Amino acid sequence: MSDIRRITSKSSISVSRVFKSDYQKSGTATAELKQVVTVRSFYPTKSIKNNLQDNIFSMGEFGFQEREYQNKETRVTWIDVPEGTTVEQVVAKLAVNPKATLYKILSNKPILSDTEEYAVNSPELPVTIDTFANRQAIRYPDGHEKAGQLATDSNGKIQYRRIAFSVNGAEDRDLRTSGPEDFYASPELEAELNNRAVVVEGQSI
Repeated sequence: MSDIRRITSKSSISVSRVFKSDYQKSGTATAELKQVVTVRSFYPTKSIKNNLQDNIFSMGEFGFQEREYQNKETRVTWIDVPEGTTVEQVVAKLAVNPKATLYKILSNKPILSDTEEYAVNSPELPVTIDTFANRQAIRYPDGHEKAGQLATDSNGKIQYRRIAFSVNGAEDRDLRTSGPEDFYASPELEAELNNRAVVVEGQSI
């Protein structure tokens, strides 16, 4: 059992703008939603149990301190709204859905909705799974010494990230696996991975 404690807090969802995208469906507009997620992680400075043996005393009873690390992540996603909808109207809709949240999905394969899977499997549509793979692949952020490079997981595999909107407070999902061959890479990502392999250790994503 892990001794690491994590406390997650989320801001209310804000609406950055309502706009028309290049491929907007008829009768709709797009609302851009943002939410700040803060994760506080507490690591024990000393171990009082292991994978074979528990302890009936807590860390506090020993007088041992914890180290705290904090990570803030701004999540962004987009939803369809009726054409002509204002930012204020979207905010009002969110206000009556207090469980609404932006949740994160991590995977070693591109993360597709049912409509996107349909598009990928439709030969008449100019979209492939590589379209989503290249868009969703996790890279080091600006300001990092490896900014722009692929950020692979602890098993050296490409990983993908997607933010989605849930009215009912869906939890984050981590679909990554440990199998060395259990991942997908587009030709472009495969070439990049072979030329510059980067492994993330303890990186918050």
